[in-house]
Formats: sequence, structure tokens, C-alpha cells
Amino acid sequence: MSSVAMALAGIGKNYNPGTLNTWLKGHGGYVSGDLFVWGSVSPLGLSYVGKVANSNIASHLASNNVVILNVHNGGHWVLAHSMSGSTIHVNDPGYSTTSYTLSEIVANNSGLYHVSGGFLGVMIDELEIALNVNGRREKMMEADGGKILVQ
Repeated sequence: MSSVAMALAGIGKNYNPGTLNTWLKGHGGYVSGDLFVWGSVSPLGLSYVGKVANSNIASHLASNNVVILNVHNGGHWVLAHSMSGSTIHVNDPGYSTTSYTLSEIVANNSGLYHVSGGFLGVMIDELEIALNVNGRREKMMEADGGKILVQ
């Protein structure tokens, strides 16, 4: 759950483990007491796709999908943020570990999310389309409060 809170914070949502835990308790985020329901965070902007094979982790990270890795023989979850060779760089909420190798990831048991609803609205406030012509930068469009203005 802490790794999901980190993923939400990474897409601009204001959640930490405490606030996410409170939200989950009121929105069907747990079953059998404390088992996290992966799909329960869809209304917050992360759509659960399913488990991902270890051989596909790199391509999902390259596609800016959220991958939550299962490590320590199934007893711990971490947020993956990049990969170099067979080393996956992570944010680990329980240890000071910054990376794991593919061989340390529980086979085919990592969670995959697509970023959904509302993320574009966060990003569009920062959007600017520019064109370089003969070394001169010409601004063509920019966002102003979520509206695209043609220059």
C-alpha cells in the first residue's frame, strides 16, 4: 500500500501511506481485514492491469506504466522507477534498498498499473508547444489554466 501511495504522489495526487490507508478503509480497499485490493485505487488515477511477467518489467517502465515489484520472497512490495540492464531502481518504503536485480523479484507477481483519468489535466498546465526555425525559437501554443492558446 505504501508503494501505491508513492505512485499516486508521483502522478500529482496528494497521498501518503496514512492518507491512502484512510481512503482505502472507506472505499473497499481491503478484504479479509488487511489484504489490499489492487483495483480499488482506480478512482484515484491508477488503473490496475494485473500481474506482469518479469521479462516485461523493462518495457512497462519504458512506457511510463507503474510497476510495483514483489521482493523478499513475496513478503515486501516496492515501487520501480527505472531499469538498467537487469537492475531495477526502486523506491523502497521499508528498507534503504535503492535497487533489486531481476533475480530478486518474485517471478510474475509484480503489479502493473496504467495512469488514468485526470493525469492529463495535471500536465496540461505545463504544456508548451514550440518550433525552432533557423535557430530561433517560436512559441506556437501554450497552456493557460488548462486551455490551449494559439499564439
